[in-house]
Amino acid sequence: MKRLTVLLIGCLVLGLTLGADAIARDLGVVDMDRVLQESELGQKAQAKLESRFGDRRAPLQEEEIAIRQLQASLERDRPLMSRSQVEKKEKEIADRIAAFEKNFAELQKEVIAAQQEAGKDIIPPAREAINAVAKKEGLAAVFEAGQMGALFVDDRIDITAEVIKQLDATTK
Repeated sequence: MKRLTVLLIGCLVLGLTLGADAIARDLGVVDMDRVLQESELGQKAQAKLESRFGDRRAPLQEEEIAIRQLQASLERDRPLMSRSQVEKKEKEIADRIAAFEKNFAELQKEVIAAQQEAGKDIIPPAREAINAVAKKEGLAAVFEAGQMGALFVDDRIDITAEVIKQLDATTK
């Protein structure tokens, strides 16, 4: 009797394990950020954006460094400066920060708009690649990794690498 109970429990555990594997393999997860960064199409779009906006970022980076140096200089020299000199330097720094933030925000707005426009060229072929991989793997559903709210996702259901391969193969 004891042997029969152990055998039944073993079969039940084995059945649950196999059932969980079957259910898990009916689902797929894709990391779209990774698809956009690692696929050839995504890398081309990123290079295009970098060439378009790279020259405009350099002066902003230089200005940020200059502002930090001014702030450090003020902190270093503050004990030696008169109150009016400190106020004048603080105003100069505040004005430069305000101008920097305005220019940075304008550039960021343009970059985001350009990224969204580039996404329109990438997302449709990426969806086609996802559909092709899902059909080939016999998946019932595919979820985007960052959007599903899961705290843990088993690597067995991650089809991102296959999607990148499929996308690269179909967009050459």
